[in-house]
Amino acid sequence: MDHSQSSTLTTEIRVGRQAIHNRHLGVYGYELLYRDPAERLCPANGDQASSRVLLNAFMEIGLQRIVGQHLAFINLTEAFFTEMPDIPFEGEKVVLEVLENIDISDAVIRGIKKLHQRGVRIALDDYCFEEKWHPLLPYCHIVKVEIPAVDLEQLPGRIAPLRDRGIKLLAEKLETAEEYTTLHEMGFDLFQGYYFSRPSIVSGRRLSENHYLVIRLLAALTDSETRIQEIEELISNDPALSMKVLRYINSAACALPRTIHSIQEAIILMGHERIRSLALLIALSRVKNKPASLFLTASVRANMCRGIAARIAPHLRDSAFTVGLLSVLDLLMDQPMDAILPELALSPEIKTALLSHQGMLGDILLLALRQENHEPMDEKLLPLREIQEIWLDSSEKAFALAAA
Repeated sequence: MDHSQSSTLTTEIRVGRQAIHNRHLGVYGYELLYRDPAERLCPANGDQASSRVLLNAFMEIGLQRIVGQHLAFINLTEAFFTEMPDIPFEGEKVVLEVLENIDISDAVIRGIKKLHQRGVRIALDDYCFEEKWHPLLPYCHIVKVEIPAVDLEQLPGRIAPLRDRGIKLLAEKLETAEEYTTLHEMGFDLFQGYYFSRPSIVSGRRLSENHYLVIRLLAALTDSETRIQEIEELISNDPALSMKVLRYINSAACALPRTIHSIQEAIILMGHERIRSLALLIALSRVKNKPASLFLTASVRANMCRGIAARIAPHLRDSAFTVGLLSVLDLLMDQPMDAILPELALSPEIKTALLSHQGMLGDILLLALRQENHEPMDEKLLPLREIQEIWLDSSEKAFALAAA
């Protein structure tokens, strides 16, 4: 692949993470830190850094890949508590850190209280035992104490009121074994610092806007819970997609008894699954900067998998079509298959077929791939003559769609 071309389709993104350990030195969570590809530590302002960490963690790289089953600690600026709309994440997966330079206004208190009521954990960062923080303590789960900035001899008395509230104590910026031992004996619950680990980088690639929209369309079309009315609306609201669907439906390839004038008519005549499959094909064809031959490959492969399934496992026809179609998704999206599939509401059987070519759907896909690549194959599932017939028929359908 031409790397200069692929760089226009995706952009490198990075998130730094530093482990936070519990009293048994197991990983409790990771603090996520903004990093950009140019290695600058942070952008011009904190709001932008927080926004990019959130976007990269939740939408681009994926929280599961960054922190696994652990908690994600994310620094937020004042604007996120007072001006931003609700952030769409699962509260039990994150700890939101209130930065030490935030002005504790009534608006900030209301915002933090609202998050607390949603079940989101709140942490106070770089806590300096100042009275201004007291209004937030009822809503806090964790207080982070920057160890180099405090007097260790006075610390036991200062943390006692926090422990009485049931607040977890996190010692940050630990650099020596002696500091860790002292704070462990003092009763701190969590520990973070260079003594344990330096921040590491998790990187990924951000899809271009075009690719992202296609993924959203695929997600709706491959979700068995999507109602037919939603599919109709999805297609109807996209003029280019509507035109392509209607043009193909009215072509000789479909051999319908009369001309179709609306998506609703098409759905009634063709049925839910056929219109879903057709829209899937057309959605993939809209990925820009990819050779037309790749779309033709996807189309032939999808129709071939459906044709094979129709003869050996008729109940799997639509699933087989989806498997064949999505088998080129990694090439179309410049992303590994295991990074794309979590975004799509596919059955475990379809995901297994795409990732490891296992199960009946995997066998069907392998058969199509061997025919496509002119590889030797046994005739356990189908005679070679029938496989070649299906391949010719699938090729005709694919070229008809491309010409529509």
